[in-house]
Amino acid sequence: MLYNQNSLDEDLKKATGKRLNYLFVLVFVALAVLIVRLSFIQLAQGSLYLKRAETNRYIQQSVPAPRGQIYDRDRNLLVTNQPSFAVLYTILSKDVQDPQKIAAMLAPVLHKTPDEILNSMDLKGQHFMLSMARRLLTNAGDEQVAYIKEHQADLPGVNVVVEPIRHYERNNFASHILGYLNNIPSDYWQKHQDEYQQTDLIGMAGVERQYEQYLRGKAGKLQVEVNIYNQPLQDQRLVDPIKGHDLVLTINSKVQAATEQALAERVQALKRTVRTVQNGAAVAMDPKTGEILAMASYPSYDPNIWIKGVTEKEYTEQFAPAEMNRALQQLYQPGSTVKMATELIGFKEGVIQPGSVIYDPGRIQVGYLPNGKPNYIKSWKTIGYADSYRALAESSNVYMIRTFLNLAGYREDMPTAQVNDFLKNRLPKTMDKVAAYHKEFGMGPTTTGVDLPYEAEGQITREGYVSDLAFSAIGQTENYTVLQLAQYVSTIANGGKRMKPHVVKEIIPPDGTPQTIPIEQQNQLDFTQDQLAAVQRGMYDVNNKTYGTFYSVFGKYPVKVAGKTGTAETGRNTENSLFVGYAPADDPQIAIAIIIPDNMPNGHSSDTLGPLARAMFDAYFQFNNTTAAPAQFKPTRR
Repeated sequence: MLYNQNSLDEDLKKATGKRLNYLFVLVFVALAVLIVRLSFIQLAQGSLYLKRAETNRYIQQSVPAPRGQIYDRDRNLLVTNQPSFAVLYTILSKDVQDPQKIAAMLAPVLHKTPDEILNSMDLKGQHFMLSMARRLLTNAGDEQVAYIKEHQADLPGVNVVVEPIRHYERNNFASHILGYLNNIPSDYWQKHQDEYQQTDLIGMAGVERQYEQYLRGKAGKLQVEVNIYNQPLQDQRLVDPIKGHDLVLTINSKVQAATEQALAERVQALKRTVRTVQNGAAVAMDPKTGEILAMASYPSYDPNIWIKGVTEKEYTEQFAPAEMNRALQQLYQPGSTVKMATELIGFKEGVIQPGSVIYDPGRIQVGYLPNGKPNYIKSWKTIGYADSYRALAESSNVYMIRTFLNLAGYREDMPTAQVNDFLKNRLPKTMDKVAAYHKEFGMGPTTTGVDLPYEAEGQITREGYVSDLAFSAIGQTENYTVLQLAQYVSTIANGGKRMKPHVVKEIIPPDGTPQTIPIEQQNQLDFTQDQLAAVQRGMYDVNNKTYGTFYSVFGKYPVKVAGKTGTAETGRNTENSLFVGYAPADDPQIAIAIIIPDNMPNGHSSDTLGPLARAMFDAYFQFNNTTAAPAQFKPTRR
């Protein structure tokens, strides 16, 4: 038994030794693998994990670039930037951040719903890199900032930064020229992701839109070291923002302000008795250069409302009725203001000559009615014998219609077969010829090319009747913008040079070297100087002869004015009131075009537009309010 026990002990010792050897080998191998793995991580992937660690401690923020400032022609500041607070959010690890809880806390403070805030957080990184800060609110108020600072520990990832925000110095002043900023449209952002963040503001109208690429500047980058709660410890500017270019406009602020005020006063005064009158527009430009001196559209809006955010009520009541720039986006029948073009076409085609006389009995036959009776178009009064000058001064419809009927070779006694041929061939060819002439003035289915967005093209309507030609002679088949009419009258004023309208005079980059916008002539009218002088004389008589339709407004004005009144029937109970003109008559420095649409029938242009026209010239020539009260004007029409 003793032998057997000793033998068993010996066997156990041997077995135990082997097991310990095996265990030692296993431990050694495991340690070796661990050492190799750690070495690999340290040597081969150390930079990767170091980068991850730094990402956890640092966040990147976009530093908005201040937009360029905007000045009037005399360097008076119109649009600038002011410091404001923005609320940003950065995604952190889940163990220190609960986005739903944060959204619920911020919703009543930021005046948004939790879902709106969560959408802005972009938790899945669909629109932003996960390390980039997201914008939750622009232009935060003091109470909102104070709340976030006070509850910072409960709002990990949320912080407040200072950034520049747009400010329009004079509120509604020149709003349709300046435009406004709003959130970038999603479709535009999709195409320009390399230039914008989804929360950026972008120019939406006016020069803010047209010159967006110059005004916006280039954003910088800021790297901020934060603790686990996203509280900033220190920051380092990686890329400095580059300020946008400044703009110097062609606008004369005195003329602009006077135009806006007088236009608003006239519309409001007329609304008290004519409910259909709701709006109006006016343009003043330098006929020699094409520089826009003033452009007003009523009603107007305050671009600053978009900075703080627009409620649905504010949009409906304040912005929607005023959004359209009626000076270049709305089309109007020009009425008798086109009669200078009618005479010039007649001169060029040899139908009439300067001084040619036509008898105006107060009406003219233009074809026949369906019942076989003569179709008469009436003039606003019987003028009798009138030469080309008096035809403009007293606004003879018969003179102009007869000119165009003769141009087309139409006679009232034409046999039926000739009438049918006329309607099929001569009429459309003559209408095409008239449209081509109008286009040379910048009217018709074209634009002026002004450096503002959304300019509408003019239109000319046709129905295939002889009356189309007759009504075209007096501005009843065309639809043009007020800006087109301003360019048209400027072209007549300067002797036939059609100058491109523009509202920006200089672009000033951050280095301060101005880039002057060149003056551009678009074409030269193919009329002789004698022909142009003939219509200029007629326009002079409109305002300076006792029988002229605007003599009661400018007959005794300190500066001699040339111009043409117009009315256009827009319905059974309404008509447009228009005036185009320039001054001084012998050396034009300013040309204007104004309209108040949907006025009462048989309204008088002198009553409706006289105060507005005089206010614009008063401001330019710095006269001390020569404008008389409407009651003092002699009732005249067209």
